Amino acid sequence: MTNSTGNSVPTHAVTNPAFQGGYVYSRAESAGVALAENHLALTNPVGSGKTILIAGVFISQVTTGAVSITDPMRGWLATGVSGGTLVSAADIGKIRSNMPNPVGQVRIIGVTATLGAAWFNSPTLQATGSSTSSFIHQVPATIAAGSLTLLPGESTVLRTELGSVNTLWNLSIAWSEL
Repeated sequence: MTNSTGNSVPTHAVTNPAFQGGYVYSRAESAGVALAENHLALTNPVGSGKTILIAGVFISQVTTGAVSITDPMRGWLATGVSGGTLVSAADIGKIRSNMPNPVGQVRIIGVTATLGAAWFNSPTLQATGSSTSSFIHQVPATIAAGSLTLLPGESTVLRTELGSVNTLWNLSIAWSEL
């Protein structure tokens, strides 16, 4: 590929000018709980003027004792996300260091939300002892029609309906903003 002056430009250096940022947040060892828990929420704040395109979710877990709960980790579309701990922009990875801080807000621990439709399920591990670890479940968020999109005021929430205190979740979410 060449630029406007005819010089060769490596393909990896070309970006879509509509995209203003690409980001990833990763949380290790999010503690399982016995009842319903919103482990992580990504929100496009009202008035942001941006659109968030979710690239994917990555989930793995480790057991620290016996686990017989079969309820999955699920991804939900949501609105009205509040509470919990707002993650600092410094703790959200940029796909290039010169990108602006994200407008997308990540919340963890004690998040509340109004849930809409579920968009994925990730199975839980069953264990009779401790130290069982799973594969990394990659949940893509793009289909032929496009990426799962969050308009201003919309969110996605990673949630368990019924869980185990003997489970530790490793959760990552990647997105672009335009």
